[in-house]
Amino acid sequence: MCGIVSLVYKDENPSMGKEAEALLKRLEYRGYDSTGASFIGKDKRITLRKQVGAPSKVCPLLNIPSFSGQRFIGQVRWATYGAVTDVNSQPHHVRCKVELVGAHNGNISNTDTLKAWLTARGHAVVSDNDGEIIVHLIEEQYAAAQSLASSELAHLRKAYANAGIIEGVPDGVLRMIEAIRKAESLAEGSYAAAVADPQLPGVFAIKSGSSLYAGMGSDSHGDFIVLSSDLTSVLSKTRALIPLSEGEGIWFTDKQYLIFSLQGQPFFSHPRLKRSKLSIKDTQLSPEYQHYMEQEISSSPNNINQVLRYYFRDPSIEPLAELFEERKDDCKETADKIASLSERFGSEALISGMREVFDSSAWNEVEARVQNAGAAHFVGLDFISDEAELLKELAALDPLSRDRLLLMDKVIVWRKRRAVLRYTGELKNAIHEASHSGGRIYLVASGTSYHAALTAAFFFNEMAHIPVYPCNPGIFRSMYFNCLSSNDLIIGISQSGETKDLVDIFQDVKKASPSVRLVSIVNNENSRIPQELSDFYLPLLCGPEIAVAATKSFTSQIAILYLIAASFSMPEQRIRDNLLKAKDLMTETIETRMGDIETVAAHLFAAPSIHILGTGLIGLAREGALKIREVVLNHTEGYDAAEFKHGPNTILGRNTILSLADIEKLVGTEPIRGIGNELFEKLTNNYPLVFICPPEERDRRITISQIHTHKIRGADIVLIAEPQQELALAVEGKPMGAESYWSKYIPLPPSGDPCLFVFSATIVLQYLAYRMSVRKMEWLDSLGIQNHGVHPDAPKNVSKSITVD
Repeated sequence: MCGIVSLVYKDENPSMGKEAEALLKRLEYRGYDSTGASFIGKDKRITLRKQVGAPSKVCPLLNIPSFSGQRFIGQVRWATYGAVTDVNSQPHHVRCKVELVGAHNGNISNTDTLKAWLTARGHAVVSDNDGEIIVHLIEEQYAAAQSLASSELAHLRKAYANAGIIEGVPDGVLRMIEAIRKAESLAEGSYAAAVADPQLPGVFAIKSGSSLYAGMGSDSHGDFIVLSSDLTSVLSKTRALIPLSEGEGIWFTDKQYLIFSLQGQPFFSHPRLKRSKLSIKDTQLSPEYQHYMEQEISSSPNNINQVLRYYFRDPSIEPLAELFEERKDDCKETADKIASLSERFGSEALISGMREVFDSSAWNEVEARVQNAGAAHFVGLDFISDEAELLKELAALDPLSRDRLLLMDKVIVWRKRRAVLRYTGELKNAIHEASHSGGRIYLVASGTSYHAALTAAFFFNEMAHIPVYPCNPGIFRSMYFNCLSSNDLIIGISQSGETKDLVDIFQDVKKASPSVRLVSIVNNENSRIPQELSDFYLPLLCGPEIAVAATKSFTSQIAILYLIAASFSMPEQRIRDNLLKAKDLMTETIETRMGDIETVAAHLFAAPSIHILGTGLIGLAREGALKIREVVLNHTEGYDAAEFKHGPNTILGRNTILSLADIEKLVGTEPIRGIGNELFEKLTNNYPLVFICPPEERDRRITISQIHTHKIRGADIVLIAEPQQELALAVEGKPMGAESYWSKYIPLPPSGDPCLFVFSATIVLQYLAYRMSVRKMEWLDSLGIQNHGVHPDAPKNVSKSITVD
């Protein structure tokens, strides 16, 4: 969803507008109904510019790059409260009682009540946006705090003194913190916010149920602190992060920061900086790709390597792993010490810290054991662990230590693999126990992750013969929540790890049924669901995903769910071999089927409505449909192939997908009456059906029957299946009298396995949506149509991380 961003320098920065534009563009993929930027200069004057539209369009239009400033607060909005208008866009500049500027990301669910309350107290609320409400709410409390006697701030001063922070803090900062804490107690919802008083140094920010990251750095304009809803925008400026937890606020200037509690007894802290494990290059678009969506689909096969690295023992380096296991305590100790160097900055501090580790007796024991066993040749030449960026930095500072750092890299991989294998085993045991004790196994997820859960149910049925219950949070709450028993197991699936409706399910289950085990499968391992709400979690390991439409994360989800399901019927080596085969199938699909996909994309990109029909693969059909709806903006539905004939097939033949009422608006009523039937016939086209047929005899029979049934009623047919002559004949045969019939068979690389077929079919559906999006976007652009919202990376109305109800 929408995002906030802020940046503070010590002095006036003539390039602040350019910095603001770059940061706002980094938020574009989160949603972009409107864009706004506020600047505070050294003269303490606020300048605000905002307008409906994406950052890439609004920033040049409002000449935002030309502005200078010492402080900046910006927002990219994905509308919830209030229509998409300039007035409802953020930030909001208020001055009813004191002058503030601020913006938020999230939802204030009691907005209507607060609006009436604030209006009665003399506030002029000019928008329908809940972001304005939180700024006015802080303004109301801040104005009241101005009259507080010094003694009334004593509880804050005492808490500050107890924190042991040497650096002093102005009274005005404490008054604002008091105001924010009181405002937080009145606001209901999940949000993050940033607000500034131009008369007070720095910016204040709130993390109350929505993502927020902060970092410190230095560039040609001096020291700075940057804050954002999105980690990648912070990483574009610095890898030195300020730890910020849920339920905390932060006050920051260019190089001073203070963390404070939002609720309960006040407390303050000044946590040490921590280096991010990611670097900005992890989120950059490679020159060989036009869009992030394309890059991320293409990366899916290689992401299988990460799954294989951490979810399986690697025979090629097993001797090294065995040595680490023998010295596991020493390995854990040294890995922790190396990881702790992420909190050190400056060459001398890093080198001295590294040498402390390598001079320790624990490391000497590990290194000697490896040398004595002649296992050094297993170490390899590349850094591949979660700490790869830190280790590369250390190697650049001290090239002679590279070999030792490479060995440390393998220790860190071994340690994480050890944890992943342990938790994978725990999950398998939990599934087995739930199944055999009469409990149910719920897979709870939203959007693409829900479709992965549906696909997982197919895997579990095919390979494990264990029933699982895939459901989105709404289905789970309305159908199963009150039926939970102590033997049940809930597995939450989330790319972001902060999906609001899934967070709510986990929280509510913990309260209502504390004996029910909660497990998660997530990509963002440092997020709320795995770190705060799960008994344990399994990582997706696919790296940051920038495009709004999830692609590579879906592939990693089904890979991990496949290996868990397969573990109940296959030996480990066969599962590993099958995932390698899945990787090869995906790679071959990308390398050899793009021409077929392009042909279908050219035929379908302007189709107003499509159905994707999966024979037994409802999850995959729905995911393919979601991808087209998200990035092409064409109405698309995913259905079970056999179920389509039970009602949805009325769409075939003559239909009213293109509304005659809309045509009347264009040409008038009388012309329609005169040529209505003729016009209706001309506007009637064959309806596109995309079939997904796995390589099973019964599924082939059903698919062939459905193709024949529907094409004689006015359907064009696209078939995604492995090569089979009867399927090809069914697709190609033109019905008598249906000269306009069009068809295309996309033959996938043969697997002979319905579960492995899912992987190559996924790639086709993702690339089809991508190419349809690019074609439609280019077509609409060529027609001069403004704000059409079609874009493969950042389509209108949708958001990467849904953190609101």
